[in-house]
Amino acid sequence: MGSASGTNQSAAEVLLHLYRRLGRDMLGHLRGRFAMATYDAKQKNLLLARDRLGEKPLWYAWLNDRLVFATEGKALAGHPAINRSIRPQAIVEYALLGYIPHPGTLYDEVYKLSPGNVLECEDHRTLPRRYWRPSLIELPTSPAERAEWVRHRIEQAVELRMEAGGPVGALLSGGVDSAIVTALMVKRAGRSGGVKTFTAGFSDKYFDERTAARRLAEYLGTQHTELLIEPDPATMLDRTVALHDEPFGDSSTIPTFLICQAARQHVTVAITGDGGDEIFGGYDRYRAMMLAERMTPRQYLFVRIAANVARLFASNEERSRLRRLIRFSNGLTKTFASQYFSYRALFQEEDIERLFTKPFAETVDLTAVPAWFTALYEGDDDTPEFDNEVARAQHHDLMTYLPDDLLVKSDTASTANALDLRAPLLDHDLIAIGLSLPPEQKIKNRRGKAILRELFADCLPPGHLEGTKRGFGVPLGDWLRNELAGPLRETLLDKSFLDRGLFKPTAIYGLVNDHLSGRDDHRHRLWALMVLAKWLEQNG
Repeated sequence: MGSASGTNQSAAEVLLHLYRRLGRDMLGHLRGRFAMATYDAKQKNLLLARDRLGEKPLWYAWLNDRLVFATEGKALAGHPAINRSIRPQAIVEYALLGYIPHPGTLYDEVYKLSPGNVLECEDHRTLPRRYWRPSLIELPTSPAERAEWVRHRIEQAVELRMEAGGPVGALLSGGVDSAIVTALMVKRAGRSGGVKTFTAGFSDKYFDERTAARRLAEYLGTQHTELLIEPDPATMLDRTVALHDEPFGDSSTIPTFLICQAARQHVTVAITGDGGDEIFGGYDRYRAMMLAERMTPRQYLFVRIAANVARLFASNEERSRLRRLIRFSNGLTKTFASQYFSYRALFQEEDIERLFTKPFAETVDLTAVPAWFTALYEGDDDTPEFDNEVARAQHHDLMTYLPDDLLVKSDTASTANALDLRAPLLDHDLIAIGLSLPPEQKIKNRRGKAILRELFADCLPPGHLEGTKRGFGVPLGDWLRNELAGPLRETLLDKSFLDRGLFKPTAIYGLVNDHLSGRDDHRHRLWALMVLAKWLEQNG
């Protein structure tokens, strides 16, 4: 049995007492992360449950005479009776998104219990049911009262997750979320509380957060540890594949693993700022959705003309402002749901048929992923009635990107290093607040997380909240043109990979050659494909 804060014995005992008192109703009283299994011998009832956001994983499979489950896919796949046949549709999901969304897995007959779901079974197969989903709440009408209320809730969430039997650290990226969480930890512990902070950076200045994090640590008086990441990229590719239960295309799993490794040498519990972007509107794509929703016909025409002119001058580097303008303009011709898909997907809808071979395409549904994605964005009868596109985009990320990508990365990296990682900004009360706030309190003056910047500016060094959002990223584009150029060719252009018949060789050659020559920037696509190729090579 897992627990709300880890897998220690005392937490498991608390859960058992709760179950005896409340039965399945106990789930509404739990906070934080957990994956749990409880067998009631008297009722002959097995209950599997996963936390609201999916911070902890739980995999399961039905066999002829039993249900098998585990918190790691590798453990489940190792069961001799498990069918390890690869589900073809999962290849499409992964290629388009960089992850395989719940409840599916790479395997035909293995599933992930969805976040906020419970599975109860006695002597027959049953379907999971949802015990929680994101919702809206009524906020105080006074801006000042609302701000104070939000601040109190965040402080409370941090305090709850600082309860531990030993020293607690913080993963400090230098960004808004981890800075605020760390400042509140110091406030609660006091200057003599010995809060330990950890940050990681590269020699590439764009990806190096060490200077900003060091300045913040000095200001707050934490015991700070810096990690200069100088990994061998090819080695890290193999490690990434070995770490995860199925193909996983997020390259930031590398620095996340390394910083968890460094932190574990000093602490057993670390606090992270995960969730701040999803809850309080930190992503640029949220701002794009707000701009698109509020755009006048005159502004639409101006953006379209500006983007056409930008095509003549824009570099191929995906982070460039002109390239972002072009992507924004392209999205304006689509529905809001399809526009959001264009921001989140590795490949656009028009690329799909050019990517997969005809024989493979005939075994799958190439339209299923965009259809599922847009349907999730638009919502169903149980989805809250949002009145703005920012909240719809946030809700979408809470339902898939957060649990299927970001939290998989965090849990995998921390579990591999026996580090208990806690995310106070993912408190379910804060989720309701973040979804309910008006867009103007999330996005203001071209910046996200406006309410956090205003509420906590007094806790941080002057100007710290004005920095550019980066997080724990890696110089992937440069790696693929330099240190990983050889492995890139060897992995994706290898006959054994192309002969699998999944992807058209012309499409793969085109992606590789365009990136290596500088004609285009396919860093995330190529990394995801390399991980897939390596995973298939290592796992049959």
